[in-house]
Amino acid sequence: MNRGTLPILARLHSLQTSARIVPGGGRVISEATDRNPVAQMLRVMNETMLARSLRFVSAAGPSLTLDVAGRRVLRVTGAEGLTGAETCLATDVLEDEHKDELIKLFQGVALVREELHVFSGPAGRGGEEVSIGLPVALLADLLLVDLNVTEPDDDPVELPEVVVPPTPAEIAAGETGLSGFASAVGPALVAWLIDGGAEAGRTDGPEEMVSHLQGFLADERDSLERQFDSLSAAPGDAICMILGAMLVEGHSIVGARIGPSILLGVIEGDATTATLGAWRAALR
Repeated sequence: MNRGTLPILARLHSLQTSARIVPGGGRVISEATDRNPVAQMLRVMNETMLARSLRFVSAAGPSLTLDVAGRRVLRVTGAEGLTGAETCLATDVLEDEHKDELIKLFQGVALVREELHVFSGPAGRGGEEVSIGLPVALLADLLLVDLNVTEPDDDPVELPEVVVPPTPAEIAAGETGLSGFASAVGPALVAWLIDGGAEAGRTDGPEEMVSHLQGFLADERDSLERQFDSLSAAPGDAICMILGAMLVEGHSIVGARIGPSILLGVIEGDATTATLGAWRAALR
């Protein structure tokens, strides 16, 4: 196994967690036994690609509502039971000068020994520009948080044989849906596959990477569907998510759903803008 594949496998393993739904459509992201609930909070933000409103609610009472897009925190739109939120609430776009106050708000809502829930909805004030706001990776660095859970398998399982991808001519013949999305992202999408629907079996990229993606999706498709449903406007809706970024290796996992088809892929570098533009085109 080459060195470049290891961080991708680590990120896939970190996604193998079951979601626990709470009344009102939210989900538990941090248990009372978690040592660092702020880390779980940051990971949720880092998985948010399209503009969404994320409301974090502590079982102890405080809540914090943020507009998030493209792995950036755009603004604070609500704060209950928290002190010192006035400056962040008053600004339309968070900037570097707000990061210390924002971190204190994170720590005020993500309390140790208390469950932390997240509720997702439409962004409050747009979010078309992904170059504004504070990068989640920057906030994670300041808090010494690793955005990725990297626990390798002690006993790797044998993965199924990779489906032979269509030829370039077949793909170019009229790409729409998720295969068109993959092509529109461009060379930054170094490996991908589609499962389900009319596009099932389409793949591209190094065989080893595709094989790992295929094995993960075979085991975890239901769990991934639940993650999609927890962030989409309605169950089954089309959605695209960046599921996490490797800060050192520079890889992300992208997941997308249109109808019965799911795409899972590996993105090299920061392709947030390209991915967002490709997704908008895929939905037209």
